[in-house]
Amino acid sequence: MTTKQQEEALLYFKQHAEDWKNKALGADQRKVNVIQQRNGFVLRVINNRSTTKSTLDVGCGTGDLVCDIARMGVDATGVDFADEMIAVARARAEQEKLEKAHFYCSSIFDFDLTERRYDVVSANGFIEYISLDELDRFLDLSYQALHPGGSFVLGSRNRLFNIFSINSFTLEETNNGTVTLLLREATVLASGASLAELAGLDTAPLQKPNHEHTSTGIDVSTRYQFTPAQLTKMLKARGFTIKQLYPIHIHGVPPAFKEQHPEIHTSISNLLQNYANDDTSLVPYSSSFMLHAQKGR
Repeated sequence: MTTKQQEEALLYFKQHAEDWKNKALGADQRKVNVIQQRNGFVLRVINNRSTTKSTLDVGCGTGDLVCDIARMGVDATGVDFADEMIAVARARAEQEKLEKAHFYCSSIFDFDLTERRYDVVSANGFIEYISLDELDRFLDLSYQALHPGGSFVLGSRNRLFNIFSINSFTLEETNNGTVTLLLREATVLASGASLAELAGLDTAPLQKPNHEHTSTGIDVSTRYQFTPAQLTKMLKARGFTIKQLYPIHIHGVPPAFKEQHPEIHTSISNLLQNYANDDTSLVPYSSSFMLHAQKGR
């Protein structure tokens, strides 16, 4: 049974396939290119591995990351449930003659993961569009799909940013009584705590199922957010070891100022991104983040 969230997400990405391709290409220089930041982190993970022969990108969209990996000579598979997205991705791969780029129009929950294992599984901008029950299933599937020692690279909207955005998201966390727990987690990250310590933190409760969130320009009413500690606990419970936490789209000014002066925000954000690689203190100020987790050998 298809949920309202899934129907809205499918409709949105069907209608905006070309827009999404242009976002990935950085057509609007006044905006931070979040897609390139996420993809760049996955590529660095691959480059830092001793060997990577096969990858799976879940929610691959118009195939930018898959094509980038295929250009490295690595067998790269992309899965997305929006056929318009897959059509754009296949056309790009065919145009560039990328024989190692493979695309499938499918939900990951219907995709056959029994025939092979992967060295890297990535999911950028995916888990916000699935239910909490589906998230549990997806994390289990990802662990099973990886070779021992394989890398799982997961992107998430950052719930910690709600307390620093000073807008309706902040008011919602205040009304829900979750600000203190979010602030404690943010403070731990800002103090330079190790990633292992995140799994021991008391965290805010997960957002309620089917709760309608304030729009940020994407017409899907339920787009979940998570904190680094919440996802760290979920991954550790499945046998993953957290290797790196990386901020995406760092804000040096509140979103209200960003809307009025996008070029200033973009300049500051891109400058701060140069310091993102090993500085978790920037994570609370980022609107999303990436986690690199490794399956045990």
